[in-house]
Amino acid sequence: MKGLDIRKIILSAVRQGLGAVGRFLSSVPAGWLVVMGILGLPIAIVSVAVAFVFLVLVILLAVLMLLFYVLVWRPVSARRRRNERIIEAEYTVKSDDERHT
Repeated sequence: MKGLDIRKIILSAVRQGLGAVGRFLSSVPAGWLVVMGILGLPIAIVSVAVAFVFLVLVILLAVLMLLFYVLVWRPVSARRRRNERIIEAEYTVKSDDERHT
């Protein structure tokens, strides 16, 4: 019989809680605003968390690109520039008369 008593206690507490919520919402002129606020708060928190994670990922990508440039790209391009030599050539074009003689 104790099990029934605990069940009755739990059911009455739930009923009282729902009744209190109903009375509160009826006392507020725009109760649906409170309900939408309660439902919207987790969505807003998740949106801020997603935006923060995106910002962290963008910052991490920028740092990795900077490291790639400093450690890989700049040394390779500097080595390539050192190996390049400018070769100047001078040429003349012979006229048709000079070519046939």
